Amino acid sequence: TLSPAERNYDVGDRELLAVKLALEEWRHWLEGAITPFLVWTDHKNLEYLQTAKRLNPRQARPGTKNTKPDALSRIMEHQVPEPNASTDSTVLPKGVLLVVSRLALENKLKETEHLYPAPPQCPPGRIYVPDHLRTEVLLFCHSSRLFCHPGITRTINVVRSRFWWPALAKDSREFVRACPDCATAKASRRPPAGLLRPLPVPHRPWSHLSMDFVTGLPPSNSFRVILTVVDRFSKMVHLVPLKKLPTASDMADILAREVFRLHGLPQDIVSDRGPQFVSRFWKALCPVGDSDRRTNGETQPRNGNQATPLVPGRRHNLVPEPALGGTRYELSTHYCD
Repeated sequence: TLSPAERNYDVGDRELLAVKLALEEWRHWLEGAITPFLVWTDHKNLEYLQTAKRLNPRQARPGTKNTKPDALSRIMEHQVPEPNASTDSTVLPKGVLLVVSRLALENKLKETEHLYPAPPQCPPGRIYVPDHLRTEVLLFCHSSRLFCHPGITRTINVVRSRFWWPALAKDSREFVRACPDCATAKASRRPPAGLLRPLPVPHRPWSHLSMDFVTGLPPSNSFRVILTVVDRFSKMVHLVPLKKLPTASDMADILAREVFRLHGLPQDIVSDRGPQFVSRFWKALCPVGDSDRRTNGETQPRNGNQATPLVPGRRHNLVPEPALGGTRYELSTHYCD
């Protein structure tokens, strides 16, 4: 069936369209046939198209796939070479030749075989590369326009496909890691950082808390860890000495005894991603107490947890001068008290 636009063609164009559709229908029989085929028609206007000097745009319009022919679709013409023509000349300019440069590199390596013979462990079918030519081979197999800076694994595979030397994988790995172009254009393997979410502004004391641990302290009455709990509204701080890092269930008991008993249940708790705060027990405890649990992401600034900046400051204040004698942390104050 003809489209609405094709129905408006005149008689000559519709006859030409019928020939075009017939050729498309039987293209798999006609294309590549050994003998030429004939198109029989009783329309005189189609005969005129073969000798017409001017065609309308519809008749002269090429198909969507009838683009400019490339070198592979042209009929090969056997030309007689000129007597003075060079046999090594190529159609492409020398600036875009790739395979020829590899052949030149292989020929250069084969010329050094008598000076640097291949060891017995060299696999068959590969060319042994001496020390002074390994950089040139790596430069070609990684930085040339034929390979365009592949990664470490692909560079090793390219080099192994044709060349060999004992430390091939190690040298290829070091070469790629030291490549300045790869270091400049290296794509990031990290997932995209999420959007920063500002913390809600508290409107009353002890409704929004921040907590963190101070670790790595010398013992004081067998205590080594300090739990820091900060009220984000009043900046009031609770310091709870602990003998070790608590578990999730121990953490719930400590907060209930040291914080919730005195100030009630909070609406929001901000912490890091420690195992005490991301465990299943802690996730189930917060909805029961009607509290919202928030953790600082790795890509977010650490100043979201107000207990974190307090940690180094408190640690500094707890260290007295060694010249006063005694053990550290015991002269100025017992932090367990």
